[in-house]
Amino acid sequence: MKNKIYLVGSMGSGKSSIGRLLAKKLKLPHYDLDKIMEIDQGMPISTIFQKHNEEYFRNLESITLEKYSKLNSFVISTGGGAILKEKNQKLFNDGYVIYLKISLDAQYERIKNRSHRPLLDKKDVKSELEILDNIRGKIYENVSNIEVDVSNLDKEDVLSSIINKL
Repeated sequence: MKNKIYLVGSMGSGKSSIGRLLAKKLKLPHYDLDKIMEIDQGMPISTIFQKHNEEYFRNLESITLEKYSKLNSFVISTGGGAILKEKNQKLFNDGYVIYLKISLDAQYERIKNRSHRPLLDKKDVKSELEILDNIRGKIYENVSNIEVDVSNLDKEDVLSSIINKL
């Protein structure tokens, strides 16, 4: 098994929490790109978007991903849009990419009350989620080696499914 694991998927799919659990189970270090960028920038992701813009954030995300991808072993929880840049997709080639797939309804239920989602500051959150899924869904599928539908699973079932597929 490769010791480089990238978790990709839509916001609310559980990349951060599953990443922590998976890393612990596999005895690998865990890196959450969003958390790293927040610490490095001294502000939450939503503020980075407000203060700068999405392009600035995506470039920062690419730099951070590239830096941590050079390590020998890890579980990296990416941001939902990390797959948008071809440069980032190429970095995934030296590891396993696990796509945490989630239905739009389950995703909406998980994130509807969260205020720190910069791409969802519009009134019709469900429509925005659908637009993002239409843009990103096929990319997630194309870059991943393993796909786990997390819509109706608890964290332990998701973890078991990933371990079995690895």
